[in-house]
Amino acid sequence: MGKELVYVDAAGKNQAIDIGLDTYKAAADKGQSVPQYLASAYPTNAEKFGTAFEQLCEQTGIFVKGSKDFGIRPSTVGEVLNPKQDAAAITKEGVPASRILFPAVILGVIEDKLATDLKTSVTGLEQMIAVDDSINSDKFERPVLNFSNPEAARSAPVGQLALPQSMLTITASDVARKIPSWAIGMEISEQAQRSTTLDLVGLAVGRQAAVESNEKAYAYILSFLNGDSDYAIAALSSIAGKVVAASTLDAAATGGKLTQTAWIKWLARNAHKRTISLVVTDLAGAMAIEGREGKPTNQNDNPNSPRIDTLMQVINPSWTSTVKVFLTNDPNWPAGTIMGMDTRYAVHRVKSLTAEYSAIEQFVLKRSTAMRVDKGELLYRLFDEAFEVLTLT
Repeated sequence: MGKELVYVDAAGKNQAIDIGLDTYKAAADKGQSVPQYLASAYPTNAEKFGTAFEQLCEQTGIFVKGSKDFGIRPSTVGEVLNPKQDAAAITKEGVPASRILFPAVILGVIEDKLATDLKTSVTGLEQMIAVDDSINSDKFERPVLNFSNPEAARSAPVGQLALPQSMLTITASDVARKIPSWAIGMEISEQAQRSTTLDLVGLAVGRQAAVESNEKAYAYILSFLNGDSDYAIAALSSIAGKVVAASTLDAAATGGKLTQTAWIKWLARNAHKRTISLVVTDLAGAMAIEGREGKPTNQNDNPNSPRIDTLMQVINPSWTSTVKVFLTNDPNWPAGTIMGMDTRYAVHRVKSLTAEYSAIEQFVLKRSTAMRVDKGELLYRLFDEAFEVLTLT
């Protein structure tokens, strides 16, 4: 019979704690990771005793890093998946607790690796997301926001008990669409389990996840420009007035050249609807922005000159003082194209947690030596008005 799992609560008292496959499902239902769910369900004095998840890992002998000072070496995969039965805590599924915790530990290690030095394009993509949702299904009904009334009407005086004008209608898309999911996996031989540490596994899987995430980031960003027929999202070029050539803003901006006048005029376009805070372009486009003709400089100016002068200050600028630039290496990105967006309203991300739970359930119950990490998500343009496109050719 295995030992009972306990944790030290915030008051310093030992309390029984039960974990199993339902722990993953409960975490998914709340849109949380397993460590986050355990921290909210079983609060502790984390600084003094560690979180509930950390305490469980220590009890079940799971050590990702190990400690030379305390003589603790990193746990191997074999020790976690097949602990000594006389000392192992057995869950209600009849599975060692360390095996139940293994997927959460690996996912945590992967997230840690990605958060430190492996996320490049993904980091830029994160800055474009205005709304981030998690759902418990792989089906998604995209909300349709109708602003036709605001375009044609404005607020008006309201009499007693009279209803105001409807300025916005929100409906669901007629067709429920499936959130695409991807999976990466690992298979560990019996011989390798004895020598492969958790940190090495996390590094390897994290590296693969990082490369794949970068590729998907470029694909998502390209879809913001070109649309997505699967989700009935039109290309920006098909929306009237959404794409403008630099030469139409300034006659001097020709032959792939950008001028200060064209740049500022583009940033100021439709300023009553959006303020461009981030642009996406390739290296040539970024160099055109950096080297634009007429760009203000102070190399020949002496601000301490005793001349009679005054400086102009715009008190209602329709552009930001700093515009972030995301450099895309996507070979499919059209040359001479700069896509701008107001990141406050630009992108909606929907993540599905169902696939993650089912994959963990299959791994634990079958006692497989192969594990898969599933991810289901969808990113699309939330408000078309948040986007503007400038072409240099």
